[in-house]
Amino acid sequence: MPHKSHTGKIETVDSYKIYEKELNENNEEYAQLLIGSYTHRDIYRLLDFAKPTTTAGLEAAAQNVDFISDAMERILTKKRLPNGSGLDRRLLQKFANGIDEWMKVGSSLPSEKPLYGYFSNFALFVAQCLKSVAAGNNPHVAHLILPADRSDFKPDDSNDSRRIDVGLALRGIGASVECVSLGSYADTLCVVEAKYSRNLDENALMQLFLYSANLYARQGNRRYLWGLTICADEVYACMMLNDGLFVSPAMRISELAGRKMLISWLVRWSMCPDDLLGYDPTMHRVTVHSDVDVVGSDNDDVDDIRYRIDCYDDESMETIKYVTKRTIMSADDILGRHTRCFVATRYSGSDAYSSATEVVIKDAWPPTNYPPLEDPRDEIKLLRKIHDTFKNDAPDHIYPELIVGGHVRLTQKNRSVIDTTDAIFKAAGVKRIDPSSDSDADSAWNQQLLRAHRRIVMSPVGHSIKTVQNEAELIIVLVEAMQCYSSVLDGCGVLHRDISTNNILVVRDGKDTIPRGLLIDFDLAVEVNKHKRSACPESLGTMPYMSIANILNLDTPRMALDDWESLLYVVCWLATVGISSDHRVADAELENKQIKHWRIGTTKMIADAKRTHMHSGDNFQFSIVSRFCEQYKLLPCFAIALYNALFGNNNCPGAYLDDDDDEDDDSSDDDDSDKSTDGPNDPLIKRGAYVDEIVANLEGVLEKFKCKAQAALKL
Repeated sequence: MPHKSHTGKIETVDSYKIYEKELNENNEEYAQLLIGSYTHRDIYRLLDFAKPTTTAGLEAAAQNVDFISDAMERILTKKRLPNGSGLDRRLLQKFANGIDEWMKVGSSLPSEKPLYGYFSNFALFVAQCLKSVAAGNNPHVAHLILPADRSDFKPDDSNDSRRIDVGLALRGIGASVECVSLGSYADTLCVVEAKYSRNLDENALMQLFLYSANLYARQGNRRYLWGLTICADEVYACMMLNDGLFVSPAMRISELAGRKMLISWLVRWSMCPDDLLGYDPTMHRVTVHSDVDVVGSDNDDVDDIRYRIDCYDDESMETIKYVTKRTIMSADDILGRHTRCFVATRYSGSDAYSSATEVVIKDAWPPTNYPPLEDPRDEIKLLRKIHDTFKNDAPDHIYPELIVGGHVRLTQKNRSVIDTTDAIFKAAGVKRIDPSSDSDADSAWNQQLLRAHRRIVMSPVGHSIKTVQNEAELIIVLVEAMQCYSSVLDGCGVLHRDISTNNILVVRDGKDTIPRGLLIDFDLAVEVNKHKRSACPESLGTMPYMSIANILNLDTPRMALDDWESLLYVVCWLATVGISSDHRVADAELENKQIKHWRIGTTKMIADAKRTHMHSGDNFQFSIVSRFCEQYKLLPCFAIALYNALFGNNNCPGAYLDDDDDEDDDSSDDDDSDKSTDGPNDPLIKRGAYVDEIVANLEGVLEKFKCKAQAALKL
């Protein structure tokens, strides 16, 4: 199962700034990973994923494709249009001129820029024909697919310097057939990337995948994505799912069959329902433009684009509607769970945001090896268990309280079905295949993980950990979050397994009150025996906070010490990069710090770096602590105390085997990486026998430094 953040990729969900050179290098490496490991080419059945859902609609789509293809060929060859076609030759001729030029470019041309106009003309030709069809009372054309009125542009809501070549947008059937104003990813149906040569098809795909991730980030209601690449006179359609990137066969514009196939894509996209375009029919976009839409709230704290969301509860089998106030986490990776979080209130019949009690809605696509409702690792079930355990005996700390929890449900062929990857494939008439160790089956494009679309409503509402005002507040927040961690493990038998900056939130009762820490996101959590308190080995978590044993997937149970080790890495990371915007280190300075090796490179490189840094107190002090922001006084002491409790136990000190532990091994003169995975004498494996003792010492460190932090805040 993939990590929540790829080890070779920048941790994009982390809000901390990174330097541009590192970003560019890792984007290129990540794009190559996408092409080499996740992309499937020449998928002939891909068109089946975008089609009308009724027999009458399919027949109408086929007729429209034939009708438009015939019209295009007649105009290109200067033949008369059929009588009664309802088409305006003058309008179509304007678009056909660009198509005619496109047909003549061959396998390459000096620049890609003419391709922007050629493709736009093709899309406008199809849209004009469909508008004429709809005018004849054809009920099956749902919308028009129109190109943007500018090309090679940087969208207004982009957070990087990338420029997309062409954007496509959805418009109502009554819209004028012309290039439309399209300035943002939020309003884009799909990205179109162009290259001047057929030989650059792989480069075009890499750019498409990287750029399309912004659609997930800016559109909270996208289940999956579509895209197009143009390489001289060849066009490819692409579908982007959580674990697979599918590419159609080439459509060569110089050939009739290629032109007709591109017409088929544009027609089907225009005639299929929104959910087959990748939109979520249970999330309805609401756009706010005026103060009157916001009741009892500061407008600066309300997103311009919000959503009315249907939240189904598996237990009560009821649907409760909420309207979002703001997005607090977006899905900005082309692969994975696509986790999103929103602050919202109950919907009361109006899309206006009210001053009612706020909640958090989490929307995600976690993988499962079970039928969705039978998954023992379902976060909803774990949160219900936590709720039931604490409802009559509430702990002193705060914890995530489940309000609504269920699987998103869609309507397919008049039946309510759970939204899963199976449902996506079934809508296309394709059977998904479970991942297998069979080498022959590994090449099957439809061999994909089963993922279930889950939605959770919970409280209280927290804010990013970067909102702490000083190091004392940070320590208090981290301590309370780990107190929640221990209560959930000891009282509920739930091991969290993903301590990170994203999963610890700041909760305040008032503007100037002392903050509290909230542990969230039990997506990777698992039930464990309350006495044994460990889980089977798995490599899971978020870089750069994963424990060494977790990164290497060492043959030892995952236990509380792995999460405590992640806490140490959280402290070190924040103390190095700065805990707030006022404290952030310069990019060039961060590049020179050893801690950068905790997130960049192969798993072995990252694990080796951490082993070296953690092997001795001197190493830890010199390589990591001495690089903390110099204004921090408590955090260096806090980190050293956590380190001593975790890696300084006399029974299992350090992070490498000592030479005298390995004196009978013929490989004792080999490098440290050989010794680092050497069975039961590895201190990272050996410490499993001393969990209770080490955890007790760690909890003692928390209590001590919570008192220090509280005292510092009172000064």
